[in-house]
Amino acid sequence: MEDEACLLGEAHFQAYLPKLSTVLKVPSVQTEQEALQRIISTLASKNDEIQNFIDTLNQTLKGVQENSSNILSELDEEFDSLYSILDEVKESMVNSIKQEQARKSQELQSQLSQCNNALENSEELLEFATRSLDIKEPEEFSKSNNGFSLSPFFETKGQ
Repeated sequence: MEDEACLLGEAHFQAYLPKLSTVLKVPSVQTEQEALQRIISTLASKNDEIQNFIDTLNQTLKGVQENSSNILSELDEEFDSLYSILDEVKESMVNSIKQEQARKSQELQSQLSQCNNALENSEELLEFATRSLDIKEPEEFSKSNNGFSLSPFFETKGQ
């Protein structure tokens, strides 16, 4: 009877004792496969997200490159236009300066010519006056001065 009691006690003990696999939670192959499938799905989803982000970055990069290229082309056109305008302004200024130079040079040449004529007349007058001083005879002195006037030597232009 002891053996029987032992068996009954063991059965009773077994009834209250949960299965060891439940207590230790040993995963079954099916549970492991399900977990692995969830991980694979998550990784695939993340890979799709990363690929979408890469596509977005590539599109953004292409847009930046196209925009930069367009802006550089526009900048080149603007500077070409500015250079053209500056060349026109330069040409106009150069022509104005050359015209002013020609006008001033002509005026100065005219003044130089007038001064040379005045100097020549003054030298002639000086020479005549010096010769007149050398004349000793009053009659000859008076004769040499007849018809001679200093007024043409001292006239100024515009009178």
